[in-house]
Amino acid sequence: MMSEAILVSTLSSSESHQELRDEKKEDDSWSSLPEELLSLMLSRVYFSDYPRFRATCVSWQRASPPLELTPHYPKYQSPCLLLHGLSRAIEFFNPMYNITYKTDISELSHITVYSFNHGWLLMGSGDGHHTFFLDPFTKVKIEIPNIPSNITFSKICFTSSPTSLDCMVIGFTIILGDLRVGIIKRGEEKWTIEDFRSSQFWLRFHLSDCNPILHNGWYYCLDTAGNLGVLKPESVRDSWHIYPQRLPWKLRDTLRQCFIVESNEDILSVFVYCGGDRRVCVYKLDFSKMVWERIEDLGNRTLYISNTTSFSINSTIRGMGNKIFFPKFNGKDGVFYSLASKRYHTYDDDA
Repeated sequence: MMSEAILVSTLSSSESHQELRDEKKEDDSWSSLPEELLSLMLSRVYFSDYPRFRATCVSWQRASPPLELTPHYPKYQSPCLLLHGLSRAIEFFNPMYNITYKTDISELSHITVYSFNHGWLLMGSGDGHHTFFLDPFTKVKIEIPNIPSNITFSKICFTSSPTSLDCMVIGFTIILGDLRVGIIKRGEEKWTIEDFRSSQFWLRFHLSDCNPILHNGWYYCLDTAGNLGVLKPESVRDSWHIYPQRLPWKLRDTLRQCFIVESNEDILSVFVYCGGDRRVCVYKLDFSKMVWERIEDLGNRTLYISNTTSFSINSTIRGMGNKIFFPKFNGKDGVFYSLASKRYHTYDDDA
């Protein structure tokens, strides 16, 4: 009986060693993948899985530098929309993969998010004077000189990554139809504040929820009625001008939100209406007349629209063009609007 027990024990031990050797061979096969294959895999990894990729083994870690050393990592190329942050956490929605990523940010307490672009958050304290940049993925923070205590901006945005030499932060507010603008460039120690008076004193302009955009040296913004405001900083006269837009009467009362976005060399606006059909209309700016002209088709362009950032991408993925993505959900599925069907959809179809 003892010999049989020893035999069984020996066999079991041999089998265990063989299993360990097989597992080691399998582990070695994963760790010895060619660098070209690892790079290809890495280009398809969503940013929330990046740390897990690096933790797999030493060879995978060597193929994937830390995020802070990777400014062109796909987290900046894969479009994300910012969702509202609650309880010191913030969420990002990636429409391309229909997934939501949540990250904890201790700085979120009593903080306003003004803009999200180029992979950075532009944030401000509750009093609206202390502002800073934060990379939500690496937690790198870049301070900005305080806004003067007697100045308050309703909108603040920035032109490029805060690590770029040409980065500018611009604040906007409307005072009785006149425009107040604050600008600070990288390396400067204080804000430059300038008021631009409107010659159209009879017009009232209330900034919409979306951020203004900079296009060829001019600033463009929308009001809550879809009217266009343009700031030409270098003009001696009439630097700030409002261009009233003549929307159809039946649409004026149902306009709920409007957004402005730069798309290639065009400036587009997206008007979201309430009502029975919940329509979404896209317009292109006619620069010769400074009026919005309705367009029915975006071609291969995809628009990503939100209050903190809006942008356009020429889609190379089949089926992604001619769509508008919003930070909206039907259950856990992201919602988009198709200009082809003139309806809201999810990836599981109807919203």
